[in-house]
Amino acid sequence: MAFIKFLFSKKILVVINGILISIAVILNVFIQVFCIPSFWAIILLIICFANTVFFPLTKRYEKLLPFLSFINGVSLCLFIYCILFLEHMNLLGLITIIFGVGLVVFIPHFFAIQLLWMNIYKPVKKSVRYFFLSGVFVCMGISLFIGLEYKKALEQMNDFVKSDYQVLEKNFMTEKILGMHFIYHTRFCEYDGWRPPIHEPILIIGMWLNNRYDPLNITLKRRVELYKRFFPENQIKFNCSCAINYSENYHNDSLLK
Repeated sequence: MAFIKFLFSKKILVVINGILISIAVILNVFIQVFCIPSFWAIILLIICFANTVFFPLTKRYEKLLPFLSFINGVSLCLFIYCILFLEHMNLLGLITIIFGVGLVVFIPHFFAIQLLWMNIYKPVKKSVRYFFLSGVFVCMGISLFIGLEYKKALEQMNDFVKSDYQVLEKNFMTEKILGMHFIYHTRFCEYDGWRPPIHEPILIIGMWLNNRYDPLNITLKRRVELYKRFFPENQIKFNCSCAINYSENYHNDSLLK
């Protein structure tokens, strides 16, 4: 019991949090899991990761608690997003946990439970709960908005199909939909070679809230051709592949030449 109390003391917890975040980032660099987040997602990750690591030490900064607790609510949604994105890996993690490898899968689970414990079950102050939940509700509202925007883009893409791929309403979401599977990946799969390099959570959340619907039933080669035609100013191949693993396959694929 004394060892457990020591292990989860505030200073030790900060060290554990920092190590786990580092492991998650390093693994993502070498193994194709979440690939390269879009720019806005990188900023959000830095803020949420830093806040999650050091929050156990913030009791002394009471004036900052409302803001930090709000960020914790956003961070909870981020870790839940990671858990959902891992899909079947959550089950494989349970199976391989006896070998130690499976423990890595449960890093976001650990942080989600930790945030709930510190902000709901045993908060430093009761008011922390309300700021934490406000962060959660803001994320839920934004997700709902994304789902509606994706649904609107689906109608625009259906019109695109009806025009025999001649007329496209170009906007943020239709660009993401057209760029699926070679720029933007949509789910974790460990079996089919290189991943598209960019992880765009807005696209993935939109898909989740619309039954994972992809309106374009065309070959990947045709998809790349259409993307080049309608978004010629955008690059289709990036200097960085999804991860170091399989990067040679990505950089040498004739599809992207």
